[in-house]
Amino acid sequence: MDNGHNDTAVAAPGNGDSTPEERGDIGSQLTGEQREHGETGPTIAGQGERIGELESQLEQVRSELTVKQDELDNSWAEMTALRERKDAAVSGYRDALRLAHPELPPDLIHGETPEELAASVEGTKALVEKVRAALRSEKDAARIPAGAPVSSGPDLAGLSPREKIAAGIAGPSK
Repeated sequence: MDNGHNDTAVAAPGNGDSTPEERGDIGSQLTGEQREHGETGPTIAGQGERIGELESQLEQVRSELTVKQDELDNSWAEMTALRERKDAAVSGYRDALRLAHPELPPDLIHGETPEELAASVEGTKALVEKVRAALRSEKDAARIPAGAPVSSGPDLAGLSPREKIAAGIAGPSK
């Protein structure tokens, strides 16, 4: 091809002008690389099979996880329903205790379990009994013993008529 230059082409080493020894080295190198690639082919195929197995296991685990999540959701809903029924039963029991014990202040009967409600009733009974005993002791302390003379007021026998009138206008003294 004429490119306008009158240069003659000189073969440079490595530019297609190689010696038979170099070609033999290159051939053996190529054969070694082909052998390596031939050995990695089955390895790659084995890895492909392993990837397939792992993807299958992943899908199985995902499926099991979905089933477990559904079971968890069902259990949660069941637990919530049971909790609501328990709360309704405790509330009914509290109301029944308040009706069964009208002598107890209703706001002192409280609790979130039947055991707490029963303990609350017992504690309230004890408190009411203490208050009743205190009131009885106050009443007994203020009681006038039987047979004591009736208080008829001040003795006016020794007073003059004027003093008797003044005492009458002033009213009975206590």
